[in-house]
Amino acid sequence: MACSLLVWARGWRGAEVSMIVDVDLLILLSLACFICLLTSIVGLSGSLLNSRPILALYTFLLWPCLVSKLVVGYISYKRANFRLDRKLNMVWSRYLTNLDRLRIQENLQCCGYYSPLHQATFSRMCYPRTNLPGCKGPLFAAESLSLRRLYRATFSLVFVHLVNILVSLLCSNHVNVNFGKGLTPRRYRLNGTHVEINAAGAMRELDDLDEYRRRSMKRQLGLGLANMDRDEALRHHQERESLHYSSS
Repeated sequence: MACSLLVWARGWRGAEVSMIVDVDLLILLSLACFICLLTSIVGLSGSLLNSRPILALYTFLLWPCLVSKLVVGYISYKRANFRLDRKLNMVWSRYLTNLDRLRIQENLQCCGYYSPLHQATFSRMCYPRTNLPGCKGPLFAAESLSLRRLYRATFSLVFVHLVNILVSLLCSNHVNVNFGKGLTPRRYRLNGTHVEINAAGAMRELDDLDEYRRRSMKRQLGLGLANMDRDEALRHHQERESLHYSSS
C-alpha cells in the first residue's frame, strides 16, 4: 500500500511512467491493498474482542485477499515476460495521448519512440535534430524493472498469506471468552529449580514437624510419669495419716 500510494503521489522518478503505462495494474494493486487493510482491521478487532464470529469473517475475507494478490501478480508477470516490447509498441502508438508521450519523454529524457522523428511530441527538449535517444529502450527497461519487482513482491507475500490462512483455520475453534486470559506472568512461572527448592523446603518442614511430634510425645510421657509418681506419693501419705489416726 505504501508503494502504491507513493506511485500515485509520484514519489520517485519512474512513478510517472507507471502511472501512464500501467494505470490498470496500479488500480488493481490499490484495490488489493484496500481489501488487505480492511481484512487486517477485521482480524485485529476480532482478536481484541475475542469474538469468534468476527474472526470467522476474517478467515473468510482472507480468500478475497489471496485472489486479489494473485491477480496483481499474474498480470504483472504476464505483462513482463510475454512480449513486453510489442505491448509497449501498441500502447505508444494507439493508447497514449500527446500529453502522455510528453510526460514519458520528460521523465525518461528521450524523444520519440524509435527516434525523434517517430511519433514524438515536440517540446523544448524534443525536436527533430535533438541528440536525445528514442524512448523504446528506456521505456522497456523501466517497465521491465518495475513489473519484475511487483510480481516478485506479490508472489513472495502470497506464501506468507497462505500460512496466515492455515493458522487462522487451525485456531478458529480455540477462541472463546477465556482466550488469552488467566495466563501466569513469566516471573511467576515454575521451572525445575523452583520445584526442587520447594520440595526441599517441604521435606524440611516435614522433618521439623516429626521432631516436634516426638518432643511432644516425650513431654506428655514425662508429664504422665510425674503425675503417676505424685499420685502414688499422695496415696502413701494418705495411708500413713489413716494409720496414725487409727493408732491414736
